Amino acid sequence: MEHGGMPLFFMKIDPRAQDLDPMLVSGFFTAIQTFSKEVVDRRSSRFQVDYGARLFTVLSGESTDLVAVSMGECDEEVVLTLTSLLEEFETLWIKDLTREEMDTLDINTEFVEFREGILQNLSFKHVLGSWIPFFMGSSISSSKSRDSIVVPFIDGRRNIDEIISESGLSREDVTIEITRLWALGMLQFRSILAANDVVISTSKLDRFLQSSSPERSELARTNPDVLAVVPRMSTLFDGRRTVGAITRFLSEQYSERALMQAFDFLVDNNAIDILSPEKRRILLTKEAMEIAIKVAENIYSEEKAFKYLEASLTKVAIPEVVGEVHLTDGKWEVTYASRLHEGLDPRRLMELYADWVKLLAQFLGALDKSKIRSYAEELTDVYSSYLLKRYTAEDLRGFEEISFWLEINCVGK
Repeated sequence: MEHGGMPLFFMKIDPRAQDLDPMLVSGFFTAIQTFSKEVVDRRSSRFQVDYGARLFTVLSGESTDLVAVSMGECDEEVVLTLTSLLEEFETLWIKDLTREEMDTLDINTEFVEFREGILQNLSFKHVLGSWIPFFMGSSISSSKSRDSIVVPFIDGRRNIDEIISESGLSREDVTIEITRLWALGMLQFRSILAANDVVISTSKLDRFLQSSSPERSELARTNPDVLAVVPRMSTLFDGRRTVGAITRFLSEQYSERALMQAFDFLVDNNAIDILSPEKRRILLTKEAMEIAIKVAENIYSEEKAFKYLEASLTKVAIPEVVGEVHLTDGKWEVTYASRLHEGLDPRRLMELYADWVKLLAQFLGALDKSKIRSYAEELTDVYSSYLLKRYTAEDLRGFEEISFWLEINCVGK
Protein backbone atom coordinates (compact mmCIF):
# COMPACT_ATOMS: atom_id res chain seq x y z
CA MET A 1 0.00 0.00 0.00
CA GLU A 2 1.07 3.63 -0.47
CA HIS A 3 2.25 5.45 2.63
CA GLY A 4 -1.02 7.35 2.49
CA GLY A 5 -2.98 4.12 2.83
CA MET A 6 -4.16 3.28 -0.73
CA PRO A 7 -3.71 -0.46 -1.46
CA LEU A 8 -1.83 -1.20 -4.68
CA PHE A 9 -1.46 -4.97 -4.54
CA PHE A 10 -3.21 -7.84 -2.76
CA MET A 11 -2.42 -11.55 -2.86
CA LYS A 12 -3.50 -14.56 -0.84
CA ILE A 13 -1.09 -17.49 -0.91
CA ASP A 14 -3.13 -20.05 1.05
CA PRO A 15 -6.56 -21.17 -0.30
CA ARG A 16 -7.84 -21.81 3.22
CA ALA A 17 -6.90 -18.40 4.58
CA GLN A 18 -9.72 -16.01 5.37
CA ASP A 19 -10.15 -13.15 2.94
CA LEU A 20 -9.32 -9.70 4.31
CA ASP A 21 -10.48 -6.34 3.01
CA PRO A 22 -7.30 -4.60 1.75
CA MET A 23 -8.89 -1.16 2.25
CA LEU A 24 -9.67 -1.86 5.89
CA VAL A 25 -6.21 -3.31 6.55
CA SER A 26 -4.39 -0.41 4.88
CA GLY A 27 -6.55 2.16 6.67
CA PHE A 28 -5.93 0.50 10.02
CA PHE A 29 -2.15 0.47 9.65
CA THR A 30 -2.04 3.97 8.26
CA ALA A 31 -3.78 5.09 11.46
CA ILE A 32 -1.26 3.17 13.57
CA GLN A 33 1.67 4.71 11.72
CA THR A 34 0.22 8.21 12.05
CA PHE A 35 -0.19 7.70 15.78
CA SER A 36 3.25 6.10 16.20
CA LYS A 37 4.97 9.15 14.71
CA GLU A 38 3.85 11.04 17.78
CA VAL A 39 4.88 8.51 20.42
CA VAL A 40 7.69 6.27 19.13
CA ASP A 41 10.84 6.43 17.05
CA ARG A 42 9.72 6.10 13.41
CA ARG A 43 13.19 5.44 12.07
CA SER A 44 12.46 1.72 12.27
CA SER A 45 11.39 0.23 8.93
CA ARG A 46 9.59 -2.69 10.55
CA PHE A 47 6.96 -3.30 13.22
CA GLN A 48 4.52 -6.06 14.10
CA VAL A 49 1.03 -6.19 15.56
CA ASP A 50 0.04 -9.50 17.16
CA TYR A 51 -3.70 -10.07 17.36
CA GLY A 52 -3.19 -13.51 18.85
CA ALA A 53 -4.86 -15.40 16.02
CA ARG A 54 -2.74 -13.75 13.34
CA LEU A 55 0.41 -11.67 13.12
CA PHE A 56 0.66 -8.51 10.99
CA THR A 57 4.21 -7.66 9.90
CA VAL A 58 4.59 -4.18 8.39
CA LEU A 59 7.67 -3.26 6.34
CA SER A 60 8.23 0.32 5.16
CA GLY A 61 9.88 1.16 1.84
CA GLU A 62 10.55 4.46 0.07
CA SER A 63 6.98 5.08 -1.04
CA THR A 64 5.01 2.00 0.00
CA ASP A 65 4.44 -0.34 2.93
CA LEU A 66 4.08 -4.09 2.76
CA VAL A 67 1.69 -5.74 5.23
CA ALA A 68 2.17 -9.49 5.57
CA VAL A 69 -0.51 -11.44 7.46
CA SER A 70 0.60 -14.76 8.90
CA MET A 71 -0.56 -17.38 11.33
CA GLY A 72 1.95 -17.60 14.15
CA GLU A 73 5.54 -16.45 13.81
CA CYS A 74 7.07 -14.63 10.86
CA ASP A 75 10.71 -15.66 11.17
CA GLU A 76 13.72 -13.63 10.09
CA GLU A 77 14.22 -15.58 6.87
CA VAL A 78 10.68 -14.77 5.76
CA VAL A 79 11.09 -11.11 6.74
CA LEU A 80 14.22 -10.88 4.57
CA THR A 81 12.30 -12.36 1.65
CA LEU A 82 9.45 -9.91 2.19
CA THR A 83 11.90 -7.02 2.30
CA SER A 84 13.38 -8.11 -1.02
CA LEU A 85 9.90 -8.37 -2.56
CA LEU A 86 9.01 -4.88 -1.35
CA GLU A 87 12.16 -3.46 -2.93
CA GLU A 88 11.35 -5.26 -6.19
CA PHE A 89 7.80 -3.91 -6.17
CA GLU A 90 8.97 -0.33 -5.75
CA THR A 91 11.93 -0.37 -8.14
CA LEU A 92 10.42 -2.47 -10.92
CA TRP A 93 6.64 -2.73 -10.89
CA ILE A 94 5.30 0.68 -9.86
CA LYS A 95 8.29 2.89 -10.57
CA ASP A 96 6.97 4.32 -13.85
CA LEU A 97 3.23 4.18 -13.17
CA THR A 98 1.27 7.41 -13.38
CA ARG A 99 -1.11 8.55 -10.66
CA GLU A 100 -4.06 7.62 -12.86
CA GLU A 101 -2.66 4.14 -13.51
CA MET A 102 -2.16 3.56 -9.79
CA ASP A 103 -5.71 4.64 -9.03
CA THR A 104 -7.15 2.16 -11.55
CA LEU A 105 -5.08 -0.91 -10.63
CA ASP A 106 -6.94 -4.18 -10.12
CA ILE A 107 -5.11 -5.08 -6.92
CA ASN A 108 -6.22 -8.74 -7.12
CA THR A 109 -4.88 -9.50 -10.62
CA GLU A 110 -2.21 -6.94 -11.61
CA PHE A 111 1.51 -7.77 -11.91
CA VAL A 112 1.24 -11.42 -12.94
CA GLU A 113 5.00 -11.95 -13.12
CA PHE A 114 5.42 -10.44 -9.66
CA ARG A 115 2.81 -12.86 -8.31
CA GLU A 116 4.68 -15.78 -9.79
CA GLY A 117 7.88 -14.53 -8.17
CA ILE A 118 6.16 -14.35 -4.80
CA LEU A 119 5.05 -17.95 -5.13
CA GLN A 120 8.58 -19.04 -5.90
CA ASN A 121 9.68 -17.45 -2.63
CA LEU A 122 6.66 -17.92 -0.38
CA SER A 123 4.53 -20.76 -1.78
CA PHE A 124 2.18 -22.27 0.78
CA LYS A 125 3.18 -25.69 2.06
CA HIS A 126 -0.14 -27.14 3.17
CA VAL A 127 -1.68 -28.40 -0.07
CA LEU A 128 -3.31 -31.72 0.72
CA GLY A 129 -3.40 -34.66 -1.66
CA SER A 130 -7.17 -34.91 -1.24
CA TRP A 131 -7.81 -31.43 -2.70
CA ILE A 132 -9.40 -31.44 -6.16
CA PRO A 133 -8.30 -28.58 -8.46
CA PHE A 134 -10.66 -27.34 -11.17
CA PHE A 135 -10.47 -24.52 -13.72
CA MET A 136 -12.59 -21.40 -13.45
CA GLY A 137 -14.58 -20.61 -16.60
CA SER A 138 -12.33 -20.03 -19.58
CA SER A 139 -9.12 -19.94 -17.54
CA ILE A 140 -7.86 -23.10 -19.20
CA SER A 141 -7.57 -21.25 -22.52
CA SER A 142 -5.22 -18.68 -21.03
CA SER A 143 -1.68 -18.65 -22.41
CA LYS A 144 -0.45 -18.86 -18.83
CA SER A 145 -2.18 -22.20 -18.35
CA ARG A 146 -1.97 -23.82 -21.81
CA ASP A 147 1.74 -24.54 -21.42
CA SER A 148 1.39 -25.93 -17.90
CA ILE A 149 2.61 -29.47 -17.37
CA VAL A 150 -0.34 -30.37 -15.15
CA VAL A 151 -3.23 -28.92 -17.20
CA PRO A 152 -4.01 -32.20 -19.03
CA PHE A 153 -4.62 -33.88 -15.67
CA ILE A 154 -6.86 -31.21 -14.09
CA ASP A 155 -10.44 -32.24 -14.83
CA GLY A 156 -12.32 -31.37 -11.64
CA ARG A 157 -12.43 -35.03 -10.60
CA ARG A 158 -8.82 -36.02 -9.95
CA ASN A 159 -7.37 -34.97 -6.62
CA ILE A 160 -3.75 -33.90 -6.27
CA ASP A 161 -2.57 -37.36 -5.22
CA GLU A 162 -4.15 -38.85 -8.35
CA ILE A 163 -2.61 -36.15 -10.56
CA ILE A 164 0.82 -36.94 -9.13
CA SER A 165 0.32 -40.67 -9.68
CA GLU A 166 -1.03 -40.44 -13.23
CA SER A 167 1.30 -37.70 -14.46
CA GLY A 168 4.50 -39.30 -13.20
CA LEU A 169 5.63 -35.90 -11.94
CA SER A 170 7.09 -35.30 -8.51
CA ARG A 171 4.89 -34.01 -5.70
CA GLU A 172 6.97 -30.85 -5.51
CA ASP A 173 6.58 -30.09 -9.23
CA VAL A 174 2.82 -30.68 -9.16
CA THR A 175 2.37 -28.63 -6.00
CA ILE A 176 4.37 -25.69 -7.35
CA GLU A 177 2.52 -25.63 -10.66
CA ILE A 178 -0.96 -26.02 -9.16
CA THR A 179 -0.10 -23.33 -6.62
CA ARG A 180 0.95 -21.01 -9.43
CA LEU A 181 -2.26 -21.54 -11.39
CA TRP A 182 -4.36 -21.03 -8.27
CA ALA A 183 -2.58 -17.81 -7.27
CA LEU A 184 -3.12 -16.42 -10.77
CA GLY A 185 -6.85 -16.96 -10.31
CA MET A 186 -7.10 -19.72 -12.93
CA LEU A 187 -8.31 -22.54 -10.73
CA GLN A 188 -9.98 -23.27 -7.42
CA PHE A 189 -10.11 -26.31 -5.14
CA ARG A 190 -12.79 -28.68 -3.97
CA SER A 191 -12.58 -30.96 -0.94
CA ILE A 192 -10.42 -28.54 1.03
CA LEU A 193 -12.28 -29.14 4.28
CA ALA A 194 -10.35 -31.03 6.94
CA ALA A 195 -11.94 -33.39 9.45
CA ASN A 196 -11.16 -31.04 12.37
CA ASP A 197 -12.62 -27.94 10.69
CA VAL A 198 -15.61 -26.48 12.52
CA VAL A 199 -18.30 -25.17 10.15
CA ILE A 200 -21.21 -22.84 10.77
CA SER A 201 -24.11 -21.89 8.52
CA THR A 202 -24.62 -18.43 7.04
CA SER A 203 -27.85 -16.69 6.10
CA LYS A 204 -27.38 -17.94 2.52
CA LEU A 205 -28.05 -21.51 3.63
CA ASP A 206 -31.70 -20.63 4.23
CA ARG A 207 -32.29 -20.16 0.51
CA PHE A 208 -31.36 -23.78 -0.15
CA LEU A 209 -33.85 -24.95 2.50
CA GLN A 210 -36.84 -22.97 1.21
CA SER A 211 -38.92 -25.06 -1.17
CA SER A 212 -40.06 -22.03 -3.17
CA SER A 213 -36.65 -20.34 -3.57
CA PRO A 214 -34.99 -20.05 -7.01
CA GLU A 215 -31.73 -21.31 -5.48
CA ARG A 216 -33.32 -24.57 -4.36
CA SER A 217 -35.08 -25.02 -7.70
CA GLU A 218 -31.78 -24.55 -9.51
CA LEU A 219 -30.06 -27.01 -7.18
CA ALA A 220 -32.82 -29.57 -7.84
CA ARG A 221 -32.19 -29.20 -11.56
CA THR A 222 -28.38 -29.28 -11.51
CA ASN A 223 -27.48 -31.47 -8.54
CA PRO A 224 -30.34 -33.52 -7.07
CA ASP A 225 -27.92 -35.66 -5.02
CA VAL A 226 -26.76 -32.61 -3.06
CA LEU A 227 -30.37 -31.45 -2.75
CA ALA A 228 -31.22 -34.60 -0.80
CA VAL A 229 -28.29 -34.26 1.61
CA VAL A 230 -28.42 -30.55 2.49
CA PRO A 231 -31.58 -30.49 4.68
CA ARG A 232 -30.33 -33.34 6.87
CA MET A 233 -26.83 -31.93 7.05
CA SER A 234 -28.06 -28.44 7.91
CA THR A 235 -29.47 -29.58 11.27
CA LEU A 236 -25.92 -30.42 12.38
CA PHE A 237 -24.40 -26.99 11.72
CA ASP A 238 -24.61 -26.06 15.39
CA GLY A 239 -21.47 -23.93 15.49
CA ARG A 240 -19.35 -26.47 17.35
CA ARG A 241 -19.42 -29.73 15.39
CA THR A 242 -16.46 -30.54 13.16
CA VAL A 243 -16.65 -31.78 9.58
CA GLY A 244 -15.46 -35.17 10.79
CA ALA A 245 -18.18 -35.38 13.44
CA ILE A 246 -20.92 -34.46 10.94
CA THR A 247 -19.59 -36.98 8.42
CA ARG A 248 -19.49 -39.78 11.00
CA PHE A 249 -23.01 -38.99 12.21
CA LEU A 250 -24.46 -39.21 8.69
CA SER A 251 -22.25 -42.04 7.40
CA GLU A 252 -24.98 -44.69 7.68
CA GLN A 253 -27.40 -42.64 5.60
CA TYR A 254 -25.09 -41.19 2.95
CA SER A 255 -21.81 -42.11 1.30
CA GLU A 256 -18.70 -40.09 2.12
CA ARG A 257 -18.61 -38.92 -1.50
CA ALA A 258 -22.17 -37.55 -1.30
CA LEU A 259 -21.41 -35.76 1.97
CA MET A 260 -18.21 -34.17 0.65
CA GLN A 261 -20.03 -33.06 -2.50
CA ALA A 262 -22.60 -31.35 -0.30
CA PHE A 263 -19.88 -29.72 1.82
CA ASP A 264 -18.11 -28.47 -1.31
CA PHE A 265 -21.34 -27.07 -2.74
CA LEU A 266 -22.17 -25.20 0.46
CA VAL A 267 -18.63 -23.79 0.76
CA ASP A 268 -18.60 -22.70 -2.90
CA ASN A 269 -21.93 -20.92 -2.43
CA ASN A 270 -20.95 -19.29 0.89
CA ALA A 271 -23.78 -21.12 2.67
CA ILE A 272 -21.37 -22.36 5.34
CA ASP A 273 -18.19 -20.87 6.75
CA ILE A 274 -15.14 -22.62 8.11
CA LEU A 275 -14.47 -21.03 11.47
CA SER A 276 -11.56 -18.63 11.14
CA PRO A 277 -8.84 -18.61 13.85
CA GLU A 278 -10.63 -15.70 15.54
CA LYS A 279 -13.99 -17.49 15.50
CA ARG A 280 -12.37 -20.67 16.81
CA ARG A 281 -11.15 -18.67 19.80
CA ILE A 282 -14.62 -17.33 20.45
CA LEU A 283 -15.92 -20.91 20.26
CA LEU A 284 -13.24 -21.92 22.76
CA THR A 285 -14.33 -19.27 25.27
CA LYS A 286 -18.01 -20.09 24.76
CA GLU A 287 -17.34 -23.73 25.58
CA ALA A 288 -15.13 -22.68 28.49
CA MET A 289 -17.99 -20.49 29.76
CA GLU A 290 -20.53 -23.29 29.45
CA ILE A 291 -18.26 -25.70 31.33
CA ALA A 292 -17.60 -23.09 34.04
CA ILE A 293 -21.34 -22.68 34.64
CA LYS A 294 -22.00 -26.42 34.73
CA VAL A 295 -19.19 -26.96 37.24
CA ALA A 296 -20.65 -24.14 39.36
CA GLU A 297 -24.01 -25.92 39.33
CA ASN A 298 -22.28 -29.04 40.62
CA ILE A 299 -20.16 -27.35 43.32
CA TYR A 300 -22.70 -24.76 44.47
CA SER A 301 -26.22 -25.31 43.11
CA GLU A 302 -28.18 -24.64 39.94
CA GLU A 303 -29.93 -21.69 41.57
CA LYS A 304 -26.68 -20.10 42.78
CA ALA A 305 -24.92 -20.68 39.47
CA PHE A 306 -27.77 -18.93 37.70
CA LYS A 307 -27.47 -15.94 40.02
CA TYR A 308 -23.69 -15.77 39.52
CA LEU A 309 -24.22 -15.81 35.75
CA GLU A 310 -26.94 -13.18 35.94
CA ALA A 311 -24.69 -10.90 38.00
CA SER A 312 -21.81 -11.38 35.54
CA LEU A 313 -23.92 -10.48 32.50
CA THR A 314 -24.92 -7.16 34.05
CA LYS A 315 -21.26 -6.13 33.93
CA VAL A 316 -20.82 -6.88 30.21
CA ALA A 317 -22.75 -4.67 27.80
CA ILE A 318 -21.50 -6.11 24.49
CA PRO A 319 -24.57 -7.29 22.51
CA GLU A 320 -22.65 -9.94 20.54
CA VAL A 321 -21.76 -11.54 23.89
CA VAL A 322 -24.83 -10.91 26.05
CA GLY A 323 -27.08 -11.89 23.13
CA GLU A 324 -25.58 -15.37 23.02
CA VAL A 325 -26.21 -16.27 26.68
CA HIS A 326 -29.94 -16.85 27.06
CA LEU A 327 -31.54 -16.63 30.53
CA THR A 328 -35.17 -17.72 30.92
CA ASP A 329 -37.12 -18.91 33.99
CA GLY A 330 -34.06 -19.88 35.97
CA LYS A 331 -32.53 -21.71 32.97
CA TRP A 332 -29.58 -20.69 30.86
CA GLU A 333 -28.12 -21.59 27.46
CA VAL A 334 -25.03 -20.57 25.52
CA THR A 335 -25.84 -20.19 21.82
CA TYR A 336 -23.33 -21.56 19.30
CA ALA A 337 -25.12 -21.42 15.96
CA SER A 338 -25.68 -17.65 16.09
CA ARG A 339 -24.93 -15.52 13.04
CA LEU A 340 -23.99 -12.44 15.04
CA HIS A 341 -20.40 -12.78 13.83
CA GLU A 342 -21.29 -12.90 10.15
CA GLY A 343 -19.43 -10.22 8.19
CA LEU A 344 -17.24 -9.04 11.08
CA ASP A 345 -13.56 -8.40 10.36
CA PRO A 346 -10.75 -10.18 12.29
CA ARG A 347 -10.03 -7.13 14.41
CA ARG A 348 -13.61 -6.95 15.71
CA LEU A 349 -13.68 -10.70 16.27
CA MET A 350 -10.57 -10.52 18.45
CA GLU A 351 -12.22 -7.76 20.45
CA LEU A 352 -15.21 -10.06 20.99
CA TYR A 353 -12.87 -12.87 22.04
CA ALA A 354 -11.48 -10.54 24.71
CA ASP A 355 -15.04 -9.68 25.79
CA TRP A 356 -15.88 -13.38 26.20
CA VAL A 357 -12.75 -13.87 28.31
CA LYS A 358 -13.84 -10.87 30.37
CA LEU A 359 -17.29 -12.40 30.93
CA LEU A 360 -15.70 -15.67 32.06
CA ALA A 361 -13.43 -13.75 34.43
CA GLN A 362 -16.44 -11.84 35.80
CA PHE A 363 -18.22 -15.14 36.43
CA LEU A 364 -15.24 -16.60 38.27
CA GLY A 365 -15.02 -13.44 40.36
CA ALA A 366 -18.70 -13.67 41.33
CA LEU A 367 -18.39 -17.16 42.87
CA ASP A 368 -18.68 -17.71 46.61
CA LYS A 369 -15.10 -18.01 47.93
CA SER A 370 -16.04 -20.67 50.51
CA LYS A 371 -15.91 -23.40 47.83
CA ILE A 372 -13.65 -21.76 45.30
CA ARG A 373 -10.76 -24.22 45.68
CA SER A 374 -13.03 -27.23 45.09
CA TYR A 375 -14.49 -25.38 42.13
CA ALA A 376 -11.07 -24.57 40.66
CA GLU A 377 -9.91 -28.19 40.98
CA GLU A 378 -12.98 -29.59 39.20
CA LEU A 379 -12.92 -26.89 36.53
CA THR A 380 -9.27 -27.48 35.65
CA ASP A 381 -9.88 -31.25 35.53
CA VAL A 382 -12.71 -30.78 33.01
CA TYR A 383 -10.73 -28.27 30.98
CA SER A 384 -7.78 -30.69 30.84
CA SER A 385 -9.85 -33.73 29.89
CA TYR A 386 -11.97 -32.02 27.22
CA LEU A 387 -11.23 -28.43 26.31
CA LEU A 388 -7.44 -28.56 25.98
CA LYS A 389 -7.65 -31.67 23.79
CA ARG A 390 -10.22 -30.16 21.45
CA TYR A 391 -8.16 -27.12 20.45
CA THR A 392 -4.69 -26.47 19.05
CA ALA A 393 -1.87 -24.61 20.75
CA GLU A 394 -2.57 -21.63 18.46
CA ASP A 395 -6.22 -21.57 19.54
CA LEU A 396 -5.19 -21.58 23.19
CA ARG A 397 -2.78 -18.64 23.01
CA GLY A 398 -4.04 -16.07 25.51
CA PHE A 399 -6.41 -18.48 27.23
CA GLU A 400 -3.86 -18.85 30.06
CA GLU A 401 -5.35 -15.61 31.41
CA ILE A 402 -8.13 -17.75 32.87
CA SER A 403 -5.65 -19.56 35.12
CA PHE A 404 -4.60 -16.16 36.44
CA TRP A 405 -8.18 -15.29 37.34
CA LEU A 406 -8.67 -18.65 39.02
CA GLU A 407 -5.53 -18.12 41.08
CA ILE A 408 -6.60 -14.60 42.08
CA ASN A 409 -9.93 -15.93 43.32
CA CYS A 410 -8.32 -18.84 45.17
CA VAL A 411 -5.64 -16.89 47.05
CA GLY A 412 -7.43 -13.54 47.34
CA LYS A 413 -6.37 -10.14 46.03
